[in-house]
Amino acid sequence: MSKPTSKPQSRPTATADAPRASRVAARGPVGQARPSGAAAAARTRAAPHGTQSWLAVVRAYNLCDAVMSTRLAGLGVRVAEHEMLANLASAPGITQQALAQRCFFAKSGISMLLAQMEQQGLVRREADAADARAKRLFLTEAGAALAAQTLHVQAEVVGTMARAVSEAELATVTDVMQRVSASLEALRANAAPAGKAARRSRRAGPAPPRP
Repeated sequence: MSKPTSKPQSRPTATADAPRASRVAARGPVGQARPSGAAAAARTRAAPHGTQSWLAVVRAYNLCDAVMSTRLAGLGVRVAEHEMLANLASAPGITQQALAQRCFFAKSGISMLLAQMEQQGLVRREADAADARAKRLFLTEAGAALAAQTLHVQAEVVGTMARAVSEAELATVTDVMQRVSASLEALRANAAPAGKAARRSRRAGPAPPRP
């Protein structure tokens, strides 16, 4: 008697697997379901007002810094050094204190950076005729030539950013950022006394126990 032949099992088709595939795709890397559009929108609404705008500004700033760092590295210059070169090119003869107020990146280490750039022959100091204690800062011929190159890099990066928006939008960005900066300056000024008081309290130590 012949053995009954078994029918080959049919393999599931791509159409049959589609529901399962869609379920897998809808899950995160650890097997958790991804949040729905409504849940993501709810999380966005729960964030403080202005968070998305703040993140957009921070991202653009970090990208600009990264691009500038890469481009300037080809000239052997860091962003902080470029900042000092640019400021001395636009305001020759300023003091170290005035330079520190104009800088963003180089503010904390400006004395060390100035000494390094002076040793490299990029910066020179001259005595102030009106105040013997003050020194005036100037670019040397080599420093001026290098500043021209780094300012060209800056112009290219800024030009690329500006091409993405209109003149009216640029004016709006300038106005908005100036108002935001004013608010942050006020916040910093108000926080300074509280920070000094906290540091004095820590130095004084805990109050002695009452008898």
